[in-house]
Amino acid sequence: MKEIIYKTIQLKELHKYFELAYEEGFVTLKHSRGRNTIKIRSPFVLDEDTAKLAGMMPDGSLIKDLRRIYFPQFKDLSKIYLFRDLLIKKFSPNNRIFMAKGKSDYRTYINSTTLANFFYHVLKIPKSDEQMNVPKWIFHSPDSVKYAYLREAFAMEGTILKKLHEIRFITKDNLFAISIKKLLKAVDIDSHITERIGGTPPTLQYRVSIYRKENFERFCNIGFSLPFHQERFRQLLIKYHINQNCSL
Repeated sequence: MKEIIYKTIQLKELHKYFELAYEEGFVTLKHSRGRNTIKIRSPFVLDEDTAKLAGMMPDGSLIKDLRRIYFPQFKDLSKIYLFRDLLIKKFSPNNRIFMAKGKSDYRTYINSTTLANFFYHVLKIPKSDEQMNVPKWIFHSPDSVKYAYLREAFAMEGTILKKLHEIRFITKDNLFAISIKKLLKAVDIDSHITERIGGTPPTLQYRVSIYRKENFERFCNIGFSLPFHQERFRQLLIKYHINQNCSL
């Protein structure tokens, strides 16, 4: 089996933004404007778990003052726990991660200037007042990392049409639609972008559409993480006589 070589973040790249305290195999980071710390492995590996967090952020928000990371969820409560668990696994923040139920959603958030600055300056996650985009490091990572990002992004903003002829991704950000199309192409999946009016209230949206059996076969490497999507994708695979022994 071929060894996976991940992109990494070296300590010298962090000095610009954080105060560093060294331990064996770990580094504690603190931003000059923050009270709280995070602890990461050294070097920091841009792996599938990191890509999952990045892929979930289009449905979340990196607050523009870089003091809070916020993630709501309307579809699947398990995503709230996944987001929290990945933050703990990758960053070991020393302050509380809040979880709450709103009127129509579940939400998790953390008040951490240090972690928010890491997301922005290191992981290249756009702030809430900036257009969403796929971080550049995703494009230069192994395919397994690209798949992890796309799987979570499609869980947040994707769907499969009832007629089982199209996998669709919807966003309000033109730049994000273009970068999703580019990332799909990087894993040999062709897609098309069209504009549409939709949502509540109606706004201009960008639709990234995937058609044809050969693209559906390659999408097996990405799969879906939500049960509803998994079942509909299974039906699509049956319709097109595609081997179902793939990532649903």
